[in-house]
Amino acid sequence: MNKATQLSEISLTCMPKPLDDETWDQFYIQTGKVRGGNKVEKLIKDLKNVQPSPDPVKCIFTGHQGSGKSTELHRLKKELDNEYEIITGEIGKKYNLPGLDYLQILYYCSVLLINLASEKNIRLDKDEAENLLDWFDDEYKEEYKKEDHQIEVEGGAKIGWFQSIFASFSGKVSSGGGTLEKVVKHIEENLDQLTTIMASIIRAINKTQSKRLLIILEDLDKLESLSKAREIFFKHKLQLLQIPCSVIYTFPIALWYDSDPALQNYPIRSILPMIQIGPGPGKSDAKEKAKVKEGRKSLKQIVFHRIDKGLIQEGALELLIDKSGGHIRDLLYLIRQAALNAQVDGNESVALADAEDAVLQLQSEYSNRIAPPQESVANIDLQDIETVLKLKWPLRGPDQSEAFKHLLQNLCILEYNGDKWYDLHPLVRDYLKVKNAESKKTKKPTASKKIKTVRKKK
Repeated sequence: MNKATQLSEISLTCMPKPLDDETWDQFYIQTGKVRGGNKVEKLIKDLKNVQPSPDPVKCIFTGHQGSGKSTELHRLKKELDNEYEIITGEIGKKYNLPGLDYLQILYYCSVLLINLASEKNIRLDKDEAENLLDWFDDEYKEEYKKEDHQIEVEGGAKIGWFQSIFASFSGKVSSGGGTLEKVVKHIEENLDQLTTIMASIIRAINKTQSKRLLIILEDLDKLESLSKAREIFFKHKLQLLQIPCSVIYTFPIALWYDSDPALQNYPIRSILPMIQIGPGPGKSDAKEKAKVKEGRKSLKQIVFHRIDKGLIQEGALELLIDKSGGHIRDLLYLIRQAALNAQVDGNESVALADAEDAVLQLQSEYSNRIAPPQESVANIDLQDIETVLKLKWPLRGPDQSEAFKHLLQNLCILEYNGDKWYDLHPLVRDYLKVKNAESKKTKKPTASKKIKTVRKKK
């Protein structure tokens, strides 16, 4: 895809979604240095270093939603192509995230392995094939037979033969109600055998290649319920760690700062911070100004790899960068909306007024995110949220309160990890300024103030 040369093309080139093979060469910009710490580069090096070991590793990869994690994981996949056979799974497209549990994750990983082995025409011997088939209970096998499927195994079988039965069972795993409860119970009762099956599939694949297997599980960072995320990653960490191949788990950023020591059980941990566009707390020296300048320069490179410079006025772009907070998805969304505004107004390029209207649109969305979460177990009320919002921003070091973590998870607070500091999203800050100004206007004077006013008149 080429960059936009007219306003109407910006809707495509600035679509806020991860880069893929089709868009990579034109749109990708290296941002490791301006994010601070070259986190992804270190993650890639670490995985290369441990590749010779026969023991699989488990990784945690976190960052704000929309910060570019999926794009950076695509880069990781490209750069580790010689060392690893990488399978990417978007679990949110298969299962309902609010109802997700660790058992569904384990079964999903087995399906990913079955699919890869099928692509490679891997064959199991008779004992391995029967063991795989015996994982399903007699009731389900009879149900499967009624769909005119053969389930007998003679003399072994290609793994592709099992794709259909695993896919059929997977449909039940993603269903709801009593069916889901029944199949989840079956997975739990036969979890050790499922792990053994995964190990046999991995061994069969490894016989055909020197690369190690690595699964990337996308979408787990989008778990909105922190109690659900704790249950999966902390309570059932042993089950996640026992998957017999290397895995990168995307991870909710709010849990990165959780006090539970269970996070330390995942040997490789990495966070992708925002791109810095403003000074950190208490800093105004030349070094800090250089960081800010480089961060803004990097964001402009991202934009101008997608659109011609003549399509947006300088003041409009500066405003949109300011209001994005260094969040790439928000910046692309703002540019896209501003371009639509310019089209409707009959402009040839994005003017400052078009950018201002786009900012107001997104600001209204952020104002809704300030509300406490829906889940009652979070035990967060509006007063807790307001307490966090009234802190002196920007600040260094995370507040360990649940309200802080909630605001961090939904992007109201942004993390800048080069120096580990935090700030309110600019659109949240703007909303609070407007809200405070309106509150002062409508605030009625107290009785004592009224008396003083009357006395002055006398």
